[in-house]
Amino acid sequence: MSNFTQTNGNYSKIYAKSEVSARFASKFPISYNTAMDKSQALREALVELFGDAFSVNVPLSAMSSFEIGGPADFFYEARRLEDLRAAVALAVRQRAPYRVIGGGSNILFADEGFRGLIIRNRTEGTAYGEGRLRVLSGTSLSALLRAALKTDLTGLEFLVGIPGTVGGAVSGNAGAFGRSVADVLESAVILEPGGAERTIPGEDLGFGYRNSSLRKSSGIVLEAVLASSPGDRKASEALMRDHLETRRTKHPPWGTPCAGSYFKNPCSTDGCKVAAGRLLDEAGARGMSVGGAAVYEKHCNFIVNTGNATCRDVLLLAQKMKDKVQAKFGVRLEEEVIHLPADASSV
Repeated sequence: MSNFTQTNGNYSKIYAKSEVSARFASKFPISYNTAMDKSQALREALVELFGDAFSVNVPLSAMSSFEIGGPADFFYEARRLEDLRAAVALAVRQRAPYRVIGGGSNILFADEGFRGLIIRNRTEGTAYGEGRLRVLSGTSLSALLRAALKTDLTGLEFLVGIPGTVGGAVSGNAGAFGRSVADVLESAVILEPGGAERTIPGEDLGFGYRNSSLRKSSGIVLEAVLASSPGDRKASEALMRDHLETRRTKHPPWGTPCAGSYFKNPCSTDGCKVAAGRLLDEAGARGMSVGGAAVYEKHCNFIVNTGNATCRDVLLLAQKMKDKVQAKFGVRLEEEVIHLPADASSV
């Protein structure tokens, strides 16, 4: 990975003990009698591997654009691929619940938090060659677009304004303005739960509307290779400004606590996509609220946190919204936002 330009920083505490993964994790045999035993064993393993570079009882509300979520038992931020691999290997070998997250822009954490290890992917870097951008999965989409502009590459403008990271965008096939990641992804390096790594062509990732096979397999994106083409930087910047203006008229202002479009756009009987926001509006969802969660006044497919919303508020409101659409149109909406229960796991 030496040809990547990575974000600089002083992470000596992390690097001092992070060269070990499977070799270290095997030191800790699994013989738990209680949940407390399991938690203590995980803590000891984290201390041995990462020293004091991990945290305990971290409020997940600080890791989510929804600003909702209770404490995670353990939290680790991986800034290098080897650290990410090591953290996942440790959790798998300890049979400890874990979840890898990116920007936290499309996830709803539980009010109770998470009983296990949350691993935040902050591996950042881009490399360019032969009309392609090779990107580490923790790179934000905004940083990706800056790199594309810097090298006069075009074709990724549709990603402008979408929060989150490259890894999440690949896993969820993020897109807008008639295009999606599936249109530009040539290949991705995937870390499988068993520890194996595979380079998979984009066409073999089972892409669908805001979906991919990674959602079911629990594969973790490490790197992505994106197709792009040389072009006019000014024209690319102008197109992105137009896209941002379109988003501005429909979406909540930047910084509003929400998780983007809450529901996927369903298909009509003729196979065409129908805007979930329009169905919700016509079904009477505008103005609905539960506790601190409310339907955004300008677009009914956004649920916003008005200041004190809980996960329970959001889930109850979402269910009421779905019921209204079901009753009026016979259509069952599917969530685009991922709800992570406190006892969920990638194990």
